[in-house]
Amino acid sequence: MQWLHAFLSRLTALGFPAPRPLPAFADESWTIAGGGLWELVSFLPGSAVGWSPRPPMEEVGALLARYHAIAEQIRMPGQRASALPLAEVPGVLLSARLDSAGIAARDSAVIRHCAERLARRLSDIADRERAVIHGDFTNDNVIASGTRPAATGVVDFALAHVEHPLADIGYALWRSGRPAEHATCLDLNRVSRYVHGYHRVRPLSADQATVIPTNMSAADCR
Repeated sequence: MQWLHAFLSRLTALGFPAPRPLPAFADESWTIAGGGLWELVSFLPGSAVGWSPRPPMEEVGALLARYHAIAEQIRMPGQRASALPLAEVPGVLLSARLDSAGIAARDSAVIRHCAERLARRLSDIADRERAVIHGDFTNDNVIASGTRPAATGVVDFALAHVEHPLADIGYALWRSGRPAEHATCLDLNRVSRYVHGYHRVRPLSADQATVIPTNMSAADCR
């Protein structure tokens, strides 16, 4: 929590619309009481975008690009303690922890096959530059406000950690790239519009674009 609130304080000080830690507990923005961990952050007015057609996907993608442009200016002291870095995902799925999860043998074999394939793909992007990503930049965490709803902020940094920024696109589209909440497939039009909006703010090379599907499959594994 200390790591996260230190990051959020610096992020909001640079002007990005995110919850700002409020030091109301003896100069701290969090405390432990009643056996629970409590935090206090500022309120962002508006409503979650969710599956609403407004604002459009391009605008949400552009907001993520704006976030990355600012987050890359912030250097944090090491990785967040609770993080699950992308490179470690295959190892978790290939470990004995999968066997103890009570998954059927057939499903377990499919998961291990996907994890092995993911590990090979991740080896090609291991040297990419890192920054603090949001980790769950889905439309459910993007806030819209105004009579013609615009993407005006983002909440819920519970999964924020140091990773290459392209992972954030995959983590977002794994859910928000679907045509509806309970769909099990992707809507390529929604995916394309999201990436196009990101590209308009932070141009993506062809090489970078090819990494996004790998990150989306990694999000599925997480």
